[in-house]
Amino acid sequence: MEFKSAWVDRNEQIKIVKKTLPKPKANEVVVRIKACGICGTDIHFVKDLPTGSLTPLGHEVAGYIYEVGSDFPGLKVGDSVVVENNVACGKCEQCLNQKPQACEHIYSYMDDQAGMGQFLVVPREMVIPYEGLDYPEATLAEPITVALDLSREADVQLFDDVLIMGPGIIGLSCIKLAKLRGARNVVMVGHHLDTPRGAYRSDVAKKLGADLVIDSTKAGWKEALRQQFPKLFNRVIVTSPPATLGDGIELAGFCGSIVYDGIDFKDDQVTFSANDFHFSKKRLIASHAIPNWGFPQAFELLKQHHIPSSLLLTHRYSMDELDAAFAVFGNKEEQVIKPVILID
Repeated sequence: MEFKSAWVDRNEQIKIVKKTLPKPKANEVVVRIKACGICGTDIHFVKDLPTGSLTPLGHEVAGYIYEVGSDFPGLKVGDSVVVENNVACGKCEQCLNQKPQACEHIYSYMDDQAGMGQFLVVPREMVIPYEGLDYPEATLAEPITVALDLSREADVQLFDDVLIMGPGIIGLSCIKLAKLRGARNVVMVGHHLDTPRGAYRSDVAKKLGADLVIDSTKAGWKEALRQQFPKLFNRVIVTSPPATLGDGIELAGFCGSIVYDGIDFKDDQVTFSANDFHFSKKRLIASHAIPNWGFPQAFELLKQHHIPSSLLLTHRYSMDELDAAFAVFGNKEEQVIKPVILID
């Protein structure tokens, strides 16, 4: 049986590619994908990462079990699942030392399969059943697990002042997580907040608990923060591109921590004051949620409306509308946070 999936070529052209669906091995399941979110990483794949061959798109996926390679306890055909895009091997030295995040043989279906398609064939360990969410809502679980990893690394404490840079879905989720951890003040920094997209994200940030939203494209924004927060910030979470990391380091206070998750495949060089970093005893921590963790927590955050999907799922498209879906993601005139592809 043939099925459709989305790939991008080196000319930034998104293509629908037909593949033949293989039979699952004994340790595998076939997932029928019903929805896939567009991530900023997908945008980078289209715009910034030309390769000599096609690159698969999509990793925020939800669907149901279509076929199983063998009987798996607690899993049956028809069950709603999300698919973890990377999984630790469980057998290498790092895994056996209880450090799966440092696994030496992490497996990713993204090497040769596109989550933005009709089917995925993956090891049983990569599928996570859920209940109580529709397919588009469930696609939000993956980016929320990224926010959970940032939150864990930031280790926000009671009454901390927290600065979050980047009002995308991950940064916005971090607002709620910081508040749930007991942060005193949470400040969101974004850019071009006077556009329809920026204004909408600013409004969502406030609804999720931000005490203050600052536009970094306005002159004097850092000075304004210094006046209001003379001790600066206990925790800084940077989900925006590398060019903003220097500002995040600068705005961390004495013994402050900076946790970083933004990427850019072209402009990734950062400069900052090493002396200030040293004498202020700051810490810089990279967060990279591979393998993912926290899907059960992400499901509960969605189901209990701590992170309301209605605010984040702003646009829905079909597989026939991929060009429009990718175009809207970066359109400052649209009130966009997360476009999702509905897959027939």
